[in-house]
Amino acid sequence: MWGLDATTARRQGLQALTGIINMASPTLILHQYDISPFSQKAQKMMGLKELSWQSVEMPMIAPKPDVEALTGGYRGTPVLQIGRDVFIDNWMIARALDEFDASGPAINAQGGLREAALYAWGERLFTPLLHAALAAYQSEWDADFLADRKRVFPDVDFDTLDVSDPDRRSQVRAYLGTVEAQLGLDQDFLGGAQADSCDIHVWGMVWMIHSALPALMPIVETFPRLTDWYERVSALGTGDREDVKIDVAWQSLKDGPARPLPDTPDQEPLAPWVGEVVDIAAGSADRGSASGRLLAVDHEQVVLGVEPISGEAAQVWFPRFGYHLRQRG
Repeated sequence: MWGLDATTARRQGLQALTGIINMASPTLILHQYDISPFSQKAQKMMGLKELSWQSVEMPMIAPKPDVEALTGGYRGTPVLQIGRDVFIDNWMIARALDEFDASGPAINAQGGLREAALYAWGERLFTPLLHAALAAYQSEWDADFLADRKRVFPDVDFDTLDVSDPDRRSQVRAYLGTVEAQLGLDQDFLGGAQADSCDIHVWGMVWMIHSALPALMPIVETFPRLTDWYERVSALGTGDREDVKIDVAWQSLKDGPARPLPDTPDQEPLAPWVGEVVDIAAGSADRGSASGRLLAVDHEQVVLGVEPISGEAAQVWFPRFGYHLRQRG
């Protein structure tokens, strides 16, 4: 029920890695919907690396039976599938794409603590933008969509949101002002001459303003370097996209390879849980709790074994940051 055990998964992963030398690279499949700023970030990663990829559209609200089966229960967007490997969150997606195509521009060019800090910075900017979007549009949503968003964001008081809240506008201006200052260092992108994940994380939030929050555009327009930078990142495009149905993803799961698992260090506090069934969920929002057999865990990632369709196992990769595990009782 819970897919591969750790020993079998490692053996099959090594066999698959050997086979990859003599076969075409597996297809990149992004499970997503376009109006999500997080999906836009993943698409921009494809553009930065000029990759060809396939898109499977997932529903905007629960239930999402296909993606929940693929992930063991997680239903956030986007989710990247490469054969039997399924990557959760743009943190893991960026790493997977850099390993998939090591010859192109690196998404995580800076790496380390700087990358983690910029990722967290982009997530914090999302909070006032989310509140602005909820305030602006909740009156237009039907009951099912509104109920879904209240479930996803349980800490938000939907009854007190105010589209004209001056404190929220001030927060947005403060965040964007730091971007303007960074771009004042006579550079095209936030890290220098080449775009990377730092640009993509911040760009996704500014895209949200451009596409859905016209009331905040006057703030953006006060920052000329930010405006020019936004156009440069937008010009990276989204790679070569093909829209496909879920059947293509199931076939890729059946036919595709699985990558080798990372070692679980002896010093890892969760090492005794390897081989056990666990639940994992994001700490910042309710994107669904995934269940599966813990295959590996280290300071960067958590890997679960799940069985999306009968007889076919997947390895689901979660970031270690921001996700919480618990044992099944």
